[in-house]
Amino acid sequence: MNPLDVWYNIKMNVKKQIFKGTLYAVVAGCMWGISGIFGQLFFRDYHGSPLWITSTRLTIAGIILLAMSFSRDHKRFFDVWKSKKNMPTLFLYVFGGVFSVQYFYYVAIQLSNSATATILQYTAPVFIMLYLLIFQRQVPKPKSVLFVILAMIGVFLLITDGNIKHLSISPLALVTGLIASVAVVIYSIIPRPLLDKYGALNMTGWGMMLAGIACNIFYPVWRIDFRIEPLSIFYVLTISIVGTALAFLLLLRAFQLISPLVVSVATATEPLTSVFLSIPLFGLKLTPLELLGIVMVIVSVILLSKSEQA
Repeated sequence: MNPLDVWYNIKMNVKKQIFKGTLYAVVAGCMWGISGIFGQLFFRDYHGSPLWITSTRLTIAGIILLAMSFSRDHKRFFDVWKSKKNMPTLFLYVFGGVFSVQYFYYVAIQLSNSATATILQYTAPVFIMLYLLIFQRQVPKPKSVLFVILAMIGVFLLITDGNIKHLSISPLALVTGLIASVAVVIYSIIPRPLLDKYGALNMTGWGMMLAGIACNIFYPVWRIDFRIEPLSIFYVLTISIVGTALAFLLLLRAFQLISPLVVSVATATEPLTSVFLSIPLFGLKLTPLELLGIVMVIVSVILLSKSEQA
């Protein structure tokens, strides 16, 4: 095979990898959006606690993913625990990342509102760029910075309809919302060495399970304060399986294939999905600014992914 053929094959493989990773992140964001809608239905119809659903979704997701991991390769199931060197990374990923993003996001909602908490959480791409610049000396491309800003403005328009009065920011809400954003950076970047060594399935399972145990300290799963019936069980299982187990599994797989910056922007499909599903379910009517926000997010994801392929 001549050098040109080798170069062409390598370039095509890289493009396929970036496309696959972007697709995984986009689907993960859509799954979070679906989960958010089912969470809204659950809270509306059954008035369940956000902390209870967080404890339950993480615990159920952890059990499912660990069972899948054990059935796939039981001999390597506990390998991550066999080296003390893994512990700092593992626990930072679990408690600084998975647990913190769930817990502090809901705290930010309670201290402000859903729109404010979501906007603050979607500042994560900025922190990711700063991390890559400071710790890995990776200067972001000007185009990448532009696309990130474009996506963040799109999310802002989509969630607030361009009206800043929809935001409610106290100092404590600002702090907790930014902690949730930093937590996104932690679970985006920190577990990469463990993912490459032990696999996304195993690491996602342990992450969910340990974070679920931590959440149960604050609000145990057996503290049920709503009617148990087929519909409520369906809501909880959808949130746990689709919006937690599968979404985070795809997310961590995406981190293995593409840069965390692209992943963080691609998952902005979460509010898009929520909006689209809210139209038939809640009678939501989109305004011109919200439509503009949708277009800006979609365009920024496509252009940022293409920029990575260049």
